[in-house]
Amino acid sequence: MLLNRRDVLKLFGAGAASLALPHGARAAAAPRLVIVGGGIGGAALAKYMRILNRDIHITVIEPNPRFIFCPGSNEVLNDEVSIDDLTVTYDTLRHRYGAEVIQERAVEIDYAGHHVLTSGGRRVPYDWLAVSPGPQFIYEAVEGYSEALAQGDFPHAWKAGPQTLRLKKLYQSMRPGGVVVISAPPMPYRCPPAPYERASFMAAWLKRHNPTAKILILDSKPDFIFQANYEDYWRDKFGYGTDHAMIEWVGSHEGGTVRQLDPAAHTVITADGERIRADVINIIPPEKAGRFAFDTGLTLGRDWVPVNPYDFRSRKDPNVFVLGDAAEADPMVKTGYVASNQAKWIAQIIHGEMTGRDPGNPLWTNNCVAMAGDDYGMTVTDTYRYHGGKIVTQETLIANPSHNPHLNALRASIARNWQRSFRRDIFE
Repeated sequence: MLLNRRDVLKLFGAGAASLALPHGARAAAAPRLVIVGGGIGGAALAKYMRILNRDIHITVIEPNPRFIFCPGSNEVLNDEVSIDDLTVTYDTLRHRYGAEVIQERAVEIDYAGHHVLTSGGRRVPYDWLAVSPGPQFIYEAVEGYSEALAQGDFPHAWKAGPQTLRLKKLYQSMRPGGVVVISAPPMPYRCPPAPYERASFMAAWLKRHNPTAKILILDSKPDFIFQANYEDYWRDKFGYGTDHAMIEWVGSHEGGTVRQLDPAAHTVITADGERIRADVINIIPPEKAGRFAFDTGLTLGRDWVPVNPYDFRSRKDPNVFVLGDAAEADPMVKTGYVASNQAKWIAQIIHGEMTGRDPGNPLWTNNCVAMAGDDYGMTVTDTYRYHGGKIVTQETLIANPSHNPHLNALRASIARNWQRSFRRDIFE
């Protein structure tokens, strides 16, 4: 089982949570963990590895000085939070947990020599390497779409930051009665309920400021997580299912898959050939493992990195762990919470190798929250075990639709508090 913070403190003493030792104070031959990627998975591994073990040297290779959380970023679109609210630095990892943070890009793995090469020409030695590069986007899955268009007037905004702000500006400045198209990708992709949360938050803003506008969700799937909850809320708030609905959803079984973008005409073409013009087009592309995983051969010709389902060691090299969105870890969904659980388990695996302790059998959880509005929240919890040589889903508990406004508001409060607590857990 995964240790919680209280268990760790019992094992190693209350001082274990503040182990920012100067690097010179460690033994010269201290074993080295190098982590490529300072997102949720990588940062969680650095923090919890230090909590478990004060002797290991931890290096995080991450080119960006700050990290912007994707969980909660849809709320930027309706002015509930700002990008600054979601932005954190690596100062706590450095100063409290004693991790070395190299602000360069990892470019190559020397598997035989146990080194990572960086864009600045460094050769960073490791005993264990963990790779958490997140996903990259398959722009070519939609003919006519491209990374350049995504950085301009057709943002996907699936990586929180400038594109989030661009999408916000585009739809909030749309003409009266304008149309927003959201193209939702096929599974698997980061944060399954987020396209529908996005539509809901946009609709809430438009209802106040542009009440004749419309949002059309064109989906590459025949259904989606929390569908009953969202449709129930949309019926109540936005006339869903009527001729004058502000939100309309079209699944893949009804021709909802977007196959092509005509940027000059501001038009998408669906699988059945229908041309739909819109004022704002938000294409969320399909995903695959981050570029670093491909460049270093970790994907072994697949879209995601194959891993050992017990300990997340890559199939290419047993000294390399792969976690988070990049890992092929079905039936686990791709969420930040899952990445943090994988990180905590990998920390226990490495600590076990250093100390001779048996890490036991893993139990992973996914606690996912979503909102339809500031008065309506949803939760789902999945638990996973390692059994019979593979990862299996043990149980899924999902919040069913409710017409109790107090319960719905309570769930929304839980979702907001969960997001704040999760950010603190990873980066504080």
